[in-house]
Amino acid sequence: MTRADGRENVDLPPAGGDLLCIERIESMLSARALPILSTIPRSGTWFLRYAISFLRHLESGGRIDDRLTGRVVGDPAGPRFDFSRFKGGPLFAVEEILPAEHLFIGHTVCPGFANLARNFAWWPQTNFHVRGYDYFHEGLNYRYTPVELAPYDYVTVRVSAVERAAARGRGAPIALVYRNPLDQAASYFRYGQEHKDPAYNQLDGVPLAAVPFRDYLLRAALPSYARQFVSFQALAEMYPHQVRLFSYERLMADRVGTMGEILAHLAGARRDWSFLEDAVFLSRRGNMRAIEKAIGHSLDGTRSGAGSHMRPAIAHRSESDPDHRLRDEAVALLEAMGVHTGLFDWAIPAPAANAA
Repeated sequence: MTRADGRENVDLPPAGGDLLCIERIESMLSARALPILSTIPRSGTWFLRYAISFLRHLESGGRIDDRLTGRVVGDPAGPRFDFSRFKGGPLFAVEEILPAEHLFIGHTVCPGFANLARNFAWWPQTNFHVRGYDYFHEGLNYRYTPVELAPYDYVTVRVSAVERAAARGRGAPIALVYRNPLDQAASYFRYGQEHKDPAYNQLDGVPLAAVPFRDYLLRAALPSYARQFVSFQALAEMYPHQVRLFSYERLMADRVGTMGEILAHLAGARRDWSFLEDAVFLSRRGNMRAIEKAIGHSLDGTRSGAGSHMRPAIAHRSESDPDHRLRDEAVALLEAMGVHTGLFDWAIPAPAANAA
């Protein structure tokens, strides 16, 4: 089955895969061995994927060249980062930087939420407006889940085991990076308009370019946001040691410091990641755009040529919502759905502080 980013979960091991690869696929993950770093879509997902992948590559003795400054980071004689092969996971081999073999970085409903969904009467009656918000519950073949930065391409994720462990507060650490809902909706709205897949560039069969932003916000974006967010909110309240929430705005304001906190939570304790600042700097917008230009397509695989999935901030609240009525409508809807809106940063972010 093809995912939103064009990569596939397959029914069979890759052609030519050897016995070792198949054995690793069969026995790789245990019930409690998969830390989760989830994001709301358009809340720094690819920044996190690259920053953590760069960190792992550098800590393993690799080399990465800064495309803008020409600076060589890491061991000059080490292997270069293979951008052409990199597809974005959603699993990443992280043994060198975390006490786990793999880390999930993507979008999903919080594992362990199933039994709590009944506390939100609307939850079972709603759906996400597009695929991609809930990786582990979209009917993919999780026996062959794509993994990056490893000598094998797929591993097995036993989703039911991950769910059971999380529901009991005994699973691996879980983190959510969430964004102000209006900014997230504005970013995803434009992202969808320019997406090549009709599933993303239309709403109920109507091109997004012809859909008023307010309609998209209230009918599609906010209900999907709430559906994902409340799952982490509920588990964080029940098991605060296991599930933590981090705001995208805070991450963008202090990338190194907040990345350190996220990694410390996922690791169970702070570590000395000597290349953390370098990995974060290499993941800055300008450098990633230069990489996209060099490889000829967007890093998320949704655009070819000069197109990029990274876009400047769109100030819908300052231009289309001068008296904050749209914000007030959004707050009312989210609070009615049980979302704790006090967790959000409602200040208008600077355009420079944007990462997809």
